[in-house]
Amino acid sequence: MGLADAMGVGRLRLLRSQSPMEIAGFWIVLTLSYLALSFLAGARGIGYAERIDPVTRSIAFDLNPFLWFPDLFLHAYPPTNPVPFLFWWVVLSALIAQAVMVLLRILRGGLRPGTTKAPALGKSRSA
Repeated sequence: MGLADAMGVGRLRLLRSQSPMEIAGFWIVLTLSYLALSFLAGARGIGYAERIDPVTRSIAFDLNPFLWFPDLFLHAYPPTNPVPFLFWWVVLSALIAQAVMVLLRILRGGLRPGTTKAPALGKSRSA
């Protein structure tokens, strides 16, 4: 039972790739979504906003809380420690790529609940 679940037969059947084309599609979507997230995080007005702090007479940066999520609890400065932010973008990209693959498989008419890929049975031997 545990092996069947690990192979993607049970509830995870939509997460298992069915062909090399799906594997390539996953990696392409993952790469493109990572590039899009990193571009959006670096775009002024989307990933960050500059404002002048009149009290200290300096420029302050307000980061987008979704794209720069690790900053909420780490309070890290991205140029000096980019690893948590890069890891966050990889996790988001993987989630996006997996969601796209599942959606494509559903739209394409992949396995439906209650069906298997078992071969059709031949003639009955009882007759």
